[in-house]
Amino acid sequence: MDTEVGMTNISMIVNFFQKDGHMDIKSIGAGVYIIELSRVDYPLVEPLPLYIGQSVYMAKRCGEHLYEFIKEPEYFGLKTEDLANDMLVLTIRVLEPFPDGISEKLYEKEKKLIKKYKPRTQSYSSDRQIKEKLNIVQGEMKQLWYK
Repeated sequence: MDTEVGMTNISMIVNFFQKDGHMDIKSIGAGVYIIELSRVDYPLVEPLPLYIGQSVYMAKRCGEHLYEFIKEPEYFGLKTEDLANDMLVLTIRVLEPFPDGISEKLYEKEKKLIKKYKPRTQSYSSDRQIKEKLNIVQGEMKQLWYK
């Protein structure tokens, strides 16, 4: 179902903490999460990691991310017209839950996972987003899906 925000049709598929057709209950608590981009028509291509974060309330925090992303797609390196592409899939999922919610452990784990996954909108050495994210993500999308 298409949704309109301002003048933008949003047809992109958003998988918000989906696991086996239901919301992943682990997303309600603390942990490290990943936001990825993929295409429906390229199921064998690995998703493009966009962002990794941590929160003691992952679902709440990622709802805020989603709000910012819809207002400003550049937030995760996309363009407004990408929101209208019903072949694109934005997936938000739990990478590692932390039942005890100890924030010091969360930050350390987040940094390790950023180095491992190399999300395209972040510096590999911290949780800071980078300024060149639009060019990086758009370039990788062209390389992977628009050859």
